[in-house]
Amino acid sequence: MKTLLRLLAATAALVIVSGPAVPITAPVGKVLSAAQTVRASGNAGARVLTKNAEIFFLDRISTNATGIGEFEFSDGTKLAVGPSASLVVDQFVFKNKSSFEKLSLSAAKGTFRWISGRSPSSAYQIRTPLGTMGIRGTAFDVTIRHGRVYIALITGNAKFCNGSTCRTLKQSCDYIVADGRKISEPARVSTASTKQETAAQLFPYLANPQRLSSRFRVGGSNCLGRIADIGKPTVVRSAVEAAVAEPDPAPPAVHCGGGNCGNGKGKGGGNGNPDEGGGNDP
Repeated sequence: MKTLLRLLAATAALVIVSGPAVPITAPVGKVLSAAQTVRASGNAGARVLTKNAEIFFLDRISTNATGIGEFEFSDGTKLAVGPSASLVVDQFVFKNKSSFEKLSLSAAKGTFRWISGRSPSSAYQIRTPLGTMGIRGTAFDVTIRHGRVYIALITGNAKFCNGSTCRTLKQSCDYIVADGRKISEPARVSTASTKQETAAQLFPYLANPQRLSSRFRVGGSNCLGRIADIGKPTVVRSAVEAAVAEPDPAPPAVHCGGGNCGNGKGKGGGNGNPDEGGGNDP
């Protein structure tokens, strides 16, 4: 019995990989840059993030109204996080020291740019309160606010699903919008708009790539065409936006319940069902 208990304790203290065992406290990424205020909280404690700070499993990363952070995961995946954003690194399984078998984020709000790294495409997943995205060798921008998620493809392809309804982005500069009930058909980013915001406001990194460091500028600079009125809302709604009915629904809660968010070989220790994450707004 004592031998069994010792074995269980040793297993709980390690993330098993296809190679050497890695401690569960091993970082999964690091900060490339952080401007204004970017914070993390989790098993490593609450802290303000600065350049070269480490990111850990179940870290909740958040920014204030002017905060911008750039991150790189162990496999080379890059993530830029804009102002007023919140996300959680809620699943990971190392395949080896430079690749993941599983890397999953739960994003609750804000604007993000994702650039896939060296891991297999099947390793990546991003959950939002309005659906889940699978990624295939991809770079894309995501904006979550006002009860909707907007996704613009830069390279590769991405599949977004809510229940049994899915849409796949295959063409650079196409986007979709979802509100938890409907997912629009793909359309050109230059046609995106709401009653309050232009396409340039919905996708600020496409409108102004200079907001990001050079390593995050991977194309898409022509997606918005002649749109330049970044500060001027339009009253013309795109056909895609009109297809998503109003009023805005309240985003469903993203939380962890009885189970293991770090499921798979990782045994990361986060509680939650496999289809849930920890990306609640703070």
